[in-house]
Parts: sequence; C-alpha cells; structure tokens
Amino acid sequence: MSPKQIINKYLHEQHVMQLATARNNQPWCASVYYIYDDTGNLYWASIPSRRHSQEITDNERIAVAIAVKSDTDQKVAGIQIEGMAEIMDSPQEIRLIAKKYASRFHRTDQWVEDISSGKTEHCLYVLHPNKYILFDEYTFPADPIHEFSSV
Repeated sequence: MSPKQIINKYLHEQHVMQLATARNNQPWCASVYYIYDDTGNLYWASIPSRRHSQEITDNERIAVAIAVKSDTDQKVAGIQIEGMAEIMDSPQEIRLIAKKYASRFHRTDQWVEDISSGKTEHCLYVLHPNKYILFDEYTFPADPIHEFSSV
C-alpha cells in the first residue's frame, strides 16, 4: 500500500482524534470523535461553549493527531494533520454529515434531526486539511515520515 492509502486506511479504522487549538499563545488539546469524507475533510460534533470550539472561533488554524498503534518496542504509527477549521452552517451539509456521523457512532434519527435543525447545543465542525503527515514505523521502518497536501 502507498502512504496515501495507509492514511485513508488508518482514518477509516480509527474514530478519535486529538484536536489542538491555541489562543493567546496558550495551546489546548481535546479528544473528539470524528468522521471523514472522500476529500479528506474531518468532521466532529461539539458544543460551541467548549474551550476548543471557542478557540476555533478566534483562530481557525488547528492541528490534529490520530494515534494508530504503538508497542513496547517503541514503534509508533500515527497521523498528524494541519488545516483550517470552522463551524458548519449549511443545513443541507449538516444533515448529510450528521447522517454519516450517526451511522458511524450509533446515533438516532432524532439526533440527526436535532443537530440539523439546531435543537441541540451541539454543532458540527469541519477541518479542511492543508497538510497530512504519516509517521509509520511499522509499514515504513526505514523512512517512516510521509507528508502530503491531500489524500
């Protein structure tokens, strides 16, 4: 498999990412469940009053880390992503992503309706990546770092 194929495989296999934001030169990291689309965008649900959500409002540049695997021999595989994040505001796009999110995380049709119509305090956010870095000592032990602008 190519490094891009490995990234897509890992994105599909995992479901939690660590989301890094910053405000006033003070970093913050939060773990969130995510889904992704065919173009490589990542989506998650969060409450706008959460610290990471507020910091995205102030500074849309974020980073993500997804730990894939590690072992006692100190080998590591993971993905790091940089990009621009925003709260989603298109009702049609929200409904489409909410259905995919609900399917992956066993949410009800009512959850899809509530988040799509703004009846819950949760909102959907999207990360538009501009850089993916695969660090994979299992698949590529001699050259574990692979960087891309898209997957």
